[in-house]
Amino acid sequence: MNSKNLAVIGECMIELSQKGADLSRGFGGDTLNTAVYIARQVPQQALNVHYVTALGTDSFSREMLQTWQQEQVKTDLIQQLDNKLPGLYVIETDDTGERTFYYWRNDAAARYWLDGPQAESLCAQLAQFDYLYLSGISVAILNPASREKLLTLLRQCRANGGQSDLR
Repeated sequence: MNSKNLAVIGECMIELSQKGADLSRGFGGDTLNTAVYIARQVPQQALNVHYVTALGTDSFSREMLQTWQQEQVKTDLIQQLDNKLPGLYVIETDDTGERTFYYWRNDAAARYWLDGPQAESLCAQLAQFDYLYLSGISVAILNPASREKLLTLLRQCRANGGQSDLR
């Protein structure tokens, strides 16, 4: 059986979660969660799950890559950009359990994955994939020129027989 290829495109951010005086750190994002859950449920012989984003060259970015690799999510299509960092968000939980989110992502590395030096070859590779999955946020964080590149990629993938899903 030939393995199919799924690329999940998006942004993973550093998550700080506060409850009272306690603060914990992790990584989160809707597309990353999707990639991890699929990789856990579908055998690699049937489906290779790739995550597509851009990260920095910092220790948080390296830890993200290691964590995803341990989850059997392929990271070979992730660009690491100098002078960029992952986005950050804080979850504040009040006494009643109500959560409030605060985001710092205006210059996050993920916004630039289609601006990097490897963007053209990356798009050519992704156009050959069986499945592309992305969220509305994956599109919204991009600048207009990158958004056009992404839409062109989705059209090329479909023309090559692939499927895309925008959630």
